[in-house]
Order: sequence, then structure tokens, then C-alpha cells
Amino acid sequence: MKTRLATSGYNAFFGLAATVVAALLLVGCQGEDEAQDLPPRPVRTVTVSFNPEDTFGSLVGEILPRTETSFSFRQGGEVRERDVDVGDLVEAGTVLARLDAEDAQDALRKAEANVFSAQSQLQNAETERARHQQLYPRTSTRQALDNAIAQANMAQAGVDAAQAGLRIAQTNLDNRVLTANANGVVTAIGGEVGQVVGGGQMVVRVAQLQERDAVFAVPESTIQSTGSDVRVEVQLLSNANSKATGTVREIAPTANPITRNFTVRVSLDSASDDFRFGSAVRGTIRLAGAPVARLPIAALFSQNNQTAVWVVDAATSTTKLVPVEVQRFDTGHFLVTKGLASGDRVVVAGVQQLRPDMKVRLLEGNVQ
Repeated sequence: MKTRLATSGYNAFFGLAATVVAALLLVGCQGEDEAQDLPPRPVRTVTVSFNPEDTFGSLVGEILPRTETSFSFRQGGEVRERDVDVGDLVEAGTVLARLDAEDAQDALRKAEANVFSAQSQLQNAETERARHQQLYPRTSTRQALDNAIAQANMAQAGVDAAQAGLRIAQTNLDNRVLTANANGVVTAIGGEVGQVVGGGQMVVRVAQLQERDAVFAVPESTIQSTGSDVRVEVQLLSNANSKATGTVREIAPTANPITRNFTVRVSLDSASDDFRFGSAVRGTIRLAGAPVARLPIAALFSQNNQTAVWVVDAATSTTKLVPVEVQRFDTGHFLVTKGLASGDRVVVAGVQQLRPDMKVRLLEGNVQ
């Protein structure tokens, strides 16, 4: 009796299991049929277009005068007058400073007296020479005539020497006055009234206003990658709307021993009055790069730590995952260098729900 009941229970359990398996298989088959019957997934795409990607390099520099002259006296002395201060505008011929000129004036008066004395001696010698020429050979000997001629020549040499001394004295007196050689602005003062300065010591520095340079400290790698004929856009850091353009005028032949940067001077074509000496500026140059495709960041997909995008096959309207090489990431976009071709359609919405060979439908108004 017990054996019959056990057999009956086993058959009932087996029948129940078979029913469950059959139900699961039926559900699976229905799922596959439903998956096959799903309509194509709508997607938005962007058309790939490769264009040269210009890059921009920028450095901070300052505005400096192209020509800045340090005025100094050729000889030392005490500063008696200084007629300008820092920031003063000067014109060509404007007196900048004067030295004590009493000694130079005395030297000039002495030189004038020497010239007068030499001219008097020359006049007497010329008179004596003319008299001997009239008397020779009647009452004057040849020796006397030759002596008279020699004395006249010596007197003439004395006059020449005295006149040279006069010119030197006049130059020394003139050199005690500093005058501007061009229009400009005073940028520095190196001597005060009453101060004794030496010859060649800077007393006043004047910068010419006509031409200005933007000066930058440029790394060697940047100089090697760009030519000297590049156009540079310069804008004030204090006012981004104040801009000017220029070209590289001068590159220092040697690098700074500490920073290893090269000093580059950019000649500005036309700069407004806002570009004052010492103003901080930013210089930007445009560098032509390799062709790249710019895609929205929403198109980015990662598989096995490799960057990829979903591309729609135009013939079958199915998706495929394509690995790509990214040059860089920008705000809202990334730049692709390899992996795509111009004209490819890349999915930019819902990429996380796509699978390979999935049927899709392109929505109207696709992102371009």
C-alpha cells in the first residue's frame, strides 16, 4: 500500500515539473516573437564632417615702447636744472636737464681769447712775409724771406689750433644741456637737482610714442612650431574689447638663463591709446591643425575602457559600435581624429539603450 502511494506522488511531481518547463518555453518563444515584432527604435543622429581644427596658443606679456632712449651727459658735473618729471610729454628739442656750466663757460672764453691772439700773430706774420717779398732780392736776403714765410705758416697753424680749441670748448658747453631728440614721454629719472652725476649716467629716459611693441616670454617649443610671419592678436587683460593685431618683429637670439624662454617682440599695426606702456596683454596665435570631427558629448559610448560611438548603417538602418580616437574633450563636444568617415551618421541620443544590429529609425530634424 505504501509503495503504491509513493509511486503515485512521484508521478504527480513529475507531471507538475513538465508543465512548468513547457510554460517557460512557451513564454520564451513568445518573448522572441515579440522582440522580432518590435518597431525600429527612433534615434537622432549627427552627420560626421571632418574639418581642420585650428588651435590657439596664448601667452601673457606687456606693452613696451619700441624705442626708448636714456639721455646722459657726456661729462660729469652737478645737475643745476631738471625741467621734466616722469609722465611728462616732450617734443624734439625740449630741454630735459642742465649741468653747472661755469667751468665750461670759462673754458669757452679762454678759447675765444686764444683764437683772437692767434689771429693777431697771423696778421703780423703775414705783414712781415709780404714786406720781405717786396724787398727781395734788392734789400732782403733769401734767408730772411724764408724765415718770414715760415713764421706766417706757424701763425696760421696757431690760428687753426685755437679755432679747434674753441669748437671743443663750445661743444663741452653745449653738452651740459640735455635735449630730447624726438617726441615722447618721460619714463624714468636718474638724477636730481644738486646731484653730481658721472659721464654716461642715465639722467632722463624718454620713450617714443609712435610705435609700441607687445613683448612676450615664449617657450622654445612654441617658437619651433610656428614661423616668424604669424599674425598675433593682442588684447588688454583689463579690457577684452581693446584689441590689436601685429606681427613678430624680433626674436631674442638667446634664451633667458633662468626660465629658458625667448623674448619675442610683436610690432602692433594699430593700437589705441588704451595700450599704455606697461599694460598687461594676452597674445593669441592661430595654429592650423589636422582634420577632426566635432561630435556632441552625448554620442560618447565606452566599451571595455575604449571610446566608441554608435553609427547607423544607411543601407540596413541598423546600428554598429565603432571605436574612435579622441583628440581632446571640449565643453559639450569631443573631437575625433580616426575611426569615422565624412558622411557617417552617429547616434547622439539614447546610446546606452542601443545594441549591435538593432533596427533604428532616423527622426526628422536630426542634429547636424
